[in-house]
Amino acid sequence: MKTLAEFNTFVDQQLDAQLQQLEKQRKAGQAWVRRMRILGVVPVIIFFVFLMWVVIPRQENSGANSLSVFLILGAGIVITLGLSFALRRYMAKQKGMQEMVDYKQDFKNKVIQPIIRFIDPAFTYQPLNHASYEEFTESGLFARKAYNITGNDQVFGKTGDLTFQWCDLKVTHMPTVTLRGLGADVVFEGTYFMAQFPRYFNTPVYIVPRVTMMESLTSATQTDTDYIETWNLGKKVTAADAAFNKVFMAYAKDADEAQQLLTVSLLEKITRLQERSQAPLFLSFYNNRIYIGISHGEDYFEAGLQDSLTDRRLLTNFYMDFAGLLEIVDDLRQNGSIWTSIAFSRS
Repeated sequence: MKTLAEFNTFVDQQLDAQLQQLEKQRKAGQAWVRRMRILGVVPVIIFFVFLMWVVIPRQENSGANSLSVFLILGAGIVITLGLSFALRRYMAKQKGMQEMVDYKQDFKNKVIQPIIRFIDPAFTYQPLNHASYEEFTESGLFARKAYNITGNDQVFGKTGDLTFQWCDLKVTHMPTVTLRGLGADVVFEGTYFMAQFPRYFNTPVYIVPRVTMMESLTSATQTDTDYIETWNLGKKVTAADAAFNKVFMAYAKDADEAQQLLTVSLLEKITRLQERSQAPLFLSFYNNRIYIGISHGEDYFEAGLQDSLTDRRLLTNFYMDFAGLLEIVDDLRQNGSIWTSIAFSRS
């Protein structure tokens, strides 16, 4: 994996022209949206003036015919709708409309795809794909419920004997009973990473964020950990790293085997990834797969019109997260004591 300095050099030297062009495109699209919003209010203002100065005075006139008032009102509505339609047609032909439509896709074609090729030309980038329901629930972390799963920007790759996929994922669930006005619970939103090894872990191990009682009581919204059945994950395992134990809880059926997996080196990498992302981090080691979720609420590959491309924070965050994930799996590959040639059953 190339260093962050190499990544920044690549962005500066190879993508600067594309980013500048996209920034101009973004500003043109943003200006078009602003003008569209302003012009969208004009028909409403005209209709309001028409209502106050024509319709209401005629209605208050005792000699006015009710039918004529309704006809005038109807004519005003038709004129307002016609004006609104004409303004939309006019704006559709103005500079900035096409820039707004093409901006997000151009960002993926001109920036994201070259970045994926820079990391490794053999990696495959599929902008519309994401992990499935099965790939999310088979981690064993989250309870199996009727989740709604959306996402995009899936990256497939292979490093050594390891195959993996990475994507942006959002998982929601609508509870049976909910307060009026509240929507579905956000179970997970962020980066979802899954890697498959040619061998199997000796024992399933699960790592979840530590949520204090005070945080649970003061939280106004559903938290990610509310959908994790910790009672079904095994016994609590105290890891050999105090910094890790402050922010995570580990569970396993076999505590002794888990200790062999949770080496100091691995724990430091997990803690460093959490500290850098400042987001809830979930890990599952099951059979021959590792599942890692970073619930940061970001969609790294989506360029919004409000976000200036002069700020490369999202690109840097993506690269650092990606590097941190690969560091974790590389650490696991080198720890021979955690592997077996036999898969185990959930039962």
